[in-house]
Amino acid sequence: MAPPDSNDRLINPLPPIIQRPVHVPDTFRLTILAGLVLAMLCVIVGRLWYLQVAMGGSFAVDANRQRTRPIRRIAARGMITDAKGRVLAATKPQYVVTVLPQEISKNPAAVNILAAILDVPVESILNKLTDPPAPAAPGRRERKAPAGPRWKTGAAEPIKVADNLDMKTVTQIEEQKLDLDGVQVTRQPVRCYVESKLCAHIIGRTYPIPPDKQKEYKARGYHDSDLVGAEGLEKTYQEELRGTDGAVFVTVDARNRMIRRVSDTAPVAGDSLKLNIDLSLQRTAYVALQDTLAHGHPGSAVALDPNTGAVLAMVSTPSFDINSYSRDFAKLMVDPTYPLYNRVTRGAYPCGSTFKLITGAAGLESGKITDGTRIHCSGALQVGNRTFRCDGRHGDIDIESAIAKSCDVYFYNVGLTVEQGRIEAMAKRFGLGDRTGIDLPGEAAGVVPGPAYKLRHGLDAWQRGDTVNLSIGQGYLQVTPLQLADYTAALANGGTLWRPQLVKEVRDSAGNLVRRPDPEKRRELGLTPKHRDLLVRGMERVVEPGGTASNIAIPGLRIAAKTGTAQTGIGRDNSVFICFAPVDHPKIAIAVLIEKVGHGNEFAGPVARRMLLQYFGLNPDQTRTMARR
Repeated sequence: MAPPDSNDRLINPLPPIIQRPVHVPDTFRLTILAGLVLAMLCVIVGRLWYLQVAMGGSFAVDANRQRTRPIRRIAARGMITDAKGRVLAATKPQYVVTVLPQEISKNPAAVNILAAILDVPVESILNKLTDPPAPAAPGRRERKAPAGPRWKTGAAEPIKVADNLDMKTVTQIEEQKLDLDGVQVTRQPVRCYVESKLCAHIIGRTYPIPPDKQKEYKARGYHDSDLVGAEGLEKTYQEELRGTDGAVFVTVDARNRMIRRVSDTAPVAGDSLKLNIDLSLQRTAYVALQDTLAHGHPGSAVALDPNTGAVLAMVSTPSFDINSYSRDFAKLMVDPTYPLYNRVTRGAYPCGSTFKLITGAAGLESGKITDGTRIHCSGALQVGNRTFRCDGRHGDIDIESAIAKSCDVYFYNVGLTVEQGRIEAMAKRFGLGDRTGIDLPGEAAGVVPGPAYKLRHGLDAWQRGDTVNLSIGQGYLQVTPLQLADYTAALANGGTLWRPQLVKEVRDSAGNLVRRPDPEKRRELGLTPKHRDLLVRGMERVVEPGGTASNIAIPGLRIAAKTGTAQTGIGRDNSVFICFAPVDHPKIAIAVLIEKVGHGNEFAGPVARRMLLQYFGLNPDQTRTMARR
């Protein structure tokens, strides 16, 4: 076959079905794609720059924070000592177990292990680490409660679940540390009281911050787990006694196990308080009051320095052991003798015949009576349809003798002559009806009654019989033993009413003086020296033969005193006694009150006598020998 002619050649040698089209590049699309790739690269590079360069330092700090954990070192509270430096309150170290809820929530089985080691119910630990179930919202269908406990994962610091651990328990916890996520054993200071019962009402106690006050305390730099003063000096001087916490920063691994210590800031103990209290005198008063307490009669005794208002002793019985307060709380709350009650500052009573000094002062200062005024005592006084009696028939008697023999009829007549208004005004000059301002919380103001008082309380109008009762310290009158001691001190020093002061000085943890409270004058009694001396001479005669408290006399010591037997309306009378000594240069003023036991000279007086003997270093046997001579 002949080859085809050139004119017969095909234009497209390939079949149409496989012929390649001519490709024209789309530059516009390529440009868009390249821009997108470039933009993505810029975002990635920018993000890497932001994370590694701009925020690198911050993220490094956060990472370090996650692997570095602070362990708070709680500062010890300041010491409290008596005037001679004898320790009343201090701190000692103890081992405690704390738990981080956010850590232990990852391994709830650790709670069972910890409970077994501590030998406590699991619930007692869970109650501290978890919140109660959230209440269902009203009006909504009750939802199914989430499984598992509601851990307090928002807790800013470890929560204490046990304290006062022994070494055996500490060792067991450390041995099982790998299974106890978030559990730490640390040493913390715990408050301990050396003379617990002797000074319970003075020192007070501490307690965990109540939930309703946590916000307030947090604003002042406290932690939820801190202990703060609840009563007594622990409360009044909370800011001074509180120390400055320290911290240990440690690195931990993923299981919260400590790897190494990074830094350590030591805590600084709180300031210490030195009191005006003389522990020996305090013990004497406490022991003396146990005799009547053993027969069911609570009582109180307080001694002041008449020249400054310093509180030398303050005892309220029955007392309680501060160290076991938490353990004994339920029993203390139902005790009918109210051992938690500080009778010296909060107990308000009719003070009986000790008030006659105020009635006498009102009569003298008003000019209604003088040192020569004599009033006849027949043993009773008729006022309206009521007869007011006296303990004796004293005949014609002046004010000195009336004080010495505690003649009611004399002061009935003085009260009616002076009238209620002047007696009330004089009582307030002596500091009654007003808080003394002692550095203890919860002091009672007492009551000096008058027409306004009866009206305010929905009682009938003031009667002459009310004035008769008031003139001998009965009726609606309410006085604290501390007020009695304070006005006795004012009579002793010539007329200055001082604010009673428990704390003598405050020193920091290094022993440097922070402050020393100055004696603070409340007011002056405003008595003329002649009238003051007249009252004091009557008080001296109280302990002389023929006086109502001759059994209290101490040979060689000039004592000015006044007995009181205050009716309570229920049961026996309260026994009251006030005194100061020595008369020429007073160093101590004392008030004693014992509830529902009898006459002032029989029960309260002997307590004061024992306090005087101890304070002046006198031997009771020697004084008896001198008295016989």
